[in-house]
Amino acid sequence: MKQNYLKSISAKDLGKLNMPDFCPRCFWYERHIGKAPGIFPGIFSTLDSVSKRSTHRSFNNQGQPPEWLPIPDAIEVVEDDTTFKLPVEHGDWILIGKPDDILKTKDNAYHIIDYKTAKFTERQDELFPLYEIQLNCYAFLAEKYGFKPIRNLSLIYCHPHDDLDSDENFKLGFETYIVDIKIDLEKIPKILLKAREILDQPQPPKSRKDCKDLCYYIDKVKETKF
Repeated sequence: MKQNYLKSISAKDLGKLNMPDFCPRCFWYERHIGKAPGIFPGIFSTLDSVSKRSTHRSFNNQGQPPEWLPIPDAIEVVEDDTTFKLPVEHGDWILIGKPDDILKTKDNAYHIIDYKTAKFTERQDELFPLYEIQLNCYAFLAEKYGFKPIRNLSLIYCHPHDDLDSDENFKLGFETYIVDIKIDLEKIPKILLKAREILDQPQPPKSRKDCKDLCYYIDKVKETKF
């Protein structure tokens, strides 16, 4: 079933509103006429799945996270592979989110983690505002689903080495970096309402200054005389 972008929003899409370069006009167009086609290399999803399987195997076989994931207070991984979907009164949305993993900790709390296969660079820091909202959305939804309390949110960066570990069998190693995200669930209702305020405008709002994204090209097409 096709997603209704006027009534539902994903945690990641909501996170875009927290970015410094967010354009309300692009957002309005995306929700009203649909997103522009995009290409996301499948290899990143594959590598994230590899990270997840490694974590689950380690808990199943050893009762603890793998060495590359130093979260010592984690005692088990929640096996529930659920996509959270919840109607929220904050702007009349269905909020959607699917955490990569939820770990249970020794104090019977929960730790939500999200794997990122990427170089740990300044570019990733630029995306931090998006990830901050994305993971807080996961926490917001998880608590509504009964995972209480959420104690920690973390980004797990799987950073590839700059060269092969072995030329003989083409082995490429990775380093992991853990970035903690501050839990601030009060931001979620506010940003949901902000999204609805933009969307409910009868005409597209003003674009961000110097935006060269979706709205720029749509407006250029509208101005073209054939």
